Amino acid sequence: MKPIERIALTVLAVFSATAVAGYWFFGLNPENLARFPQSATFYAHSFSFFAQTQVWLSGIVLFVILARSGSNRWLAGFAAVYVLSLVSELSGTMTGFPFGDYEYSSLLGTKWFGHVPYLIPLSWFTMALPSFVLVERTLSAHLPKVARWVLAAILLTSWDLVLDPAMSFLVPYWLWGETGSFYGMPWINLAGWFVTGLVLAAALSYFRAAEAVEHVSSRTFITYYAIVYALPAGMLTAAGHVLLVVLTTIGIAGAMAAAHWWAKAQEADPIEDEDAGIRSASMDERLVTITERTGEYFEKHSRSFSFSAGLFLPKDRVRVCRLYAFCRVSDDIADEQGLAVEERRELFQEWRSLVKTSFQGRPVGVPWLDSLMSDLKAHEMRYGVVEALLDAIESDITFRPFKTRQELTDYAYGVASTVGIMMCHLFDEQDAWAQERAVSLGTGMQLTNILRDVGEDLDAGRRYLPLELMERHRVSESDVRRMKAAGMPSEAYVSMMKDLEGEANLSYRKAWEAIPTLSWRFGPSVAVAAEVYRGIHAVIRKNGYNNLSHRAYTGTPRKVVLAAMALTRFTIEKMILSLRNATPSRAQHVLKTALEKARMSWIVPLLIYTNVALATLTA
Repeated sequence: MKPIERIALTVLAVFSATAVAGYWFFGLNPENLARFPQSATFYAHSFSFFAQTQVWLSGIVLFVILARSGSNRWLAGFAAVYVLSLVSELSGTMTGFPFGDYEYSSLLGTKWFGHVPYLIPLSWFTMALPSFVLVERTLSAHLPKVARWVLAAILLTSWDLVLDPAMSFLVPYWLWGETGSFYGMPWINLAGWFVTGLVLAAALSYFRAAEAVEHVSSRTFITYYAIVYALPAGMLTAAGHVLLVVLTTIGIAGAMAAAHWWAKAQEADPIEDEDAGIRSASMDERLVTITERTGEYFEKHSRSFSFSAGLFLPKDRVRVCRLYAFCRVSDDIADEQGLAVEERRELFQEWRSLVKTSFQGRPVGVPWLDSLMSDLKAHEMRYGVVEALLDAIESDITFRPFKTRQELTDYAYGVASTVGIMMCHLFDEQDAWAQERAVSLGTGMQLTNILRDVGEDLDAGRRYLPLELMERHRVSESDVRRMKAAGMPSEAYVSMMKDLEGEANLSYRKAWEAIPTLSWRFGPSVAVAAEVYRGIHAVIRKNGYNNLSHRAYTGTPRKVVLAAMALTRFTIEKMILSLRNATPSRAQHVLKTALEKARMSWIVPLLIYTNVALATLTA
């Protein structure tokens, strides 16, 4: 811990101790005012002074700690947390959702829109960030992203177990309009804290807050969390509510200690290179860059797929990441612009040889590749599927524009549908009917890729739009290049893009015939991936089908909405399928299980919460 951090934390700790001591000496023993009459005037204002100063001081101390690196990247996370928590609080004070019926007293100062004190969103940040960072540092390599958000939300909500009793039961900083069984508060308040905590964790993850504050030690964050937690805990202890404080403190400390122990006990699964003695220096140069843990590699190179992969169990996510790494390496070799065509072909042939040798059961010294090929073979997948993918990717080295739509379909099968087949095998989905629809999903996603990247592909010297399609719409390649230069697609070009989009949508619809039949272990991620990818179409339409000079992106808020829709559809359609032909008792069991699964999906309540919050602000 740095000296400035020690000084800042000491100041905060001394002030907090002073506040607790003052509350015990005067607040719980008002007869002492008679012994020290000169303190009566200050005491009249002390509740407002200490509460407001505590929050502002907590914020200042945290800002001093974060600013020591000279980086201001954490400010984006702060802005997001401030705005989102303000929306949450405004929704709560104006509608009662998601915390219950309550309002803030005048003790906490000036309020936003007459409802929420300025310092309340700051207070959310002071504990949301430490909660998020501590979970990320302890479990990032072992749990999916969404699971880490859940744990961060739980850690944040644990603070409220002592905060609300101290600040509304002991002292009326906020007042409840309804009486509940938890120190006069409704239990929905804790649910509201948890949902809001999920939103804040997701926002901090999006802005890479853990990376932005990597210079701050975990010890500093733990100390800071403990000091801020100690103020309400100290007030409750002084007032005699010791059991609540003890149980909550043991729960938090025990959970974090258990998480730390569990993380240490897990066997690391790095994607790293080892000297096999059979690879060229050029190949080694490419493979040696893949040295991160599987989850980190996935998140770094593919945000869209990483988003949906967050729903996998850790061990499954590792397997999916290996498959992604295999596709990524293959594609990077074929697209290496720094090498001549023949050099790329030779390098790709060497890669082919490594892959085939590994599939045959002879280790090639690339652990993640050996594990992937062994896994695929153990699940009875024929090597022809891998070969079809490599054939399609290799065709990009000496790319020739497609003449027919069938050529495009064949290419989409090779580079994308084969991946769907491999996923089916990895998750024990051997049904031919389901695999056929996995092929359709791959085709749809590849067509979406082509729709999104027309302009970028032209810059790379590739045109994936088949000549047959272009002639049908009377658009030539020279026309497309002129439109790209002008940044203005013609009506004929737009019509052609709609045609291709329609073909992609047909593939997605066929894929959805099988998605609800997949297991809960596998299906939710596939559903989210399909809808998030298809969501790119909406952005392309919004851009007026100008995919020549504008690349379509779907931001995290839009991904969250699409994911919520996908999970809701998956849950409902799976429940309907399960209820068909079921006996009455079996139907009840299936319905109960499906509803429980739906409640486990954090995105569904998040979507409801967001809609209500936005409706409140715009009312």
